[in-house]
Amino acid sequence: MVVGDGRLTLAEAAGSYDLIVLDAFSSDSVPVHLLTREALAMYAAKLAPGGAIIFNISNRYMALEAVVAASASANGMTTLFAADSRAKAEFSQTLASSARVAVSARRPEDLGAIAKAGNWRHVAPDARTWTDDYSNILDPMLRMFAPR
Repeated sequence: MVVGDGRLTLAEAAGSYDLIVLDAFSSDSVPVHLLTREALAMYAAKLAPGGAIIFNISNRYMALEAVVAASASANGMTTLFAADSRAKAEFSQTLASSARVAVSARRPEDLGAIAKAGNWRHVAPDARTWTDDYSNILDPMLRMFAPR
């Protein structure tokens, strides 16, 4: 387990990982530096063969799956996405909240059983890739509220 700024701390960590979980979305602000092409390149370098990266991209105002998919694709990776909004109706009773999750891996077969699960869908990298020098939060905001 690596605790701290995910990108800085993981870059200094030794070894490789079967699973990297990025759960840095504790508010509606977006840690842009964790979703760039360069960040995904570093995560991929730390990933063991057959490993995967899971992103909790839950956000009230932005649909970030295309951002993750574009950065992953720029690094030769594939991305799946799932959203669970069942908790919205039950929150007052269960205190569970909805979640939006993306998972990226080098090869589709590295995604294992979730690739076959009905609630996961492939994400096309149809957004401009965010880099350490470029990000566009307007696009994910518009995607969140666009008719589907």
